[in-house]
Amino acid sequence: MPHQDVVRAMSDQLSVRLSGDCTVRSIRTLHREIAAALETGAEVNLDCSQVERADIAFVQLVLSAAATAARQAKRIDLTEASDVVASAFVRAGLQPRAPFAPAA
Repeated sequence: MPHQDVVRAMSDQLSVRLSGDCTVRSIRTLHREIAAALETGAEVNLDCSQVERADIAFVQLVLSAAATAARQAKRIDLTEASDVVASAFVRAGLQPRAPFAPAA
């Protein structure tokens, strides 16, 4: 199960520290946590430095959350992506930073 801490950096910016398992097994919990963060902050930074496992479900969740954020004039990004997270994005053909463009 993933673990997360929410740190409010400024009134409209949140940092969500994710750790542990960010795979299909924990995707519902991650979805709730990220959705809650987007409700309260205009900019949400996902600190992924402590993520030990990540798969395509996590990548899809981040992409979906980024699209939702953009529709609400908000922003989501990854900070401190662990090698595991960066690798999951690369395997999906994407850069592990907003706007999550195709990897060159």
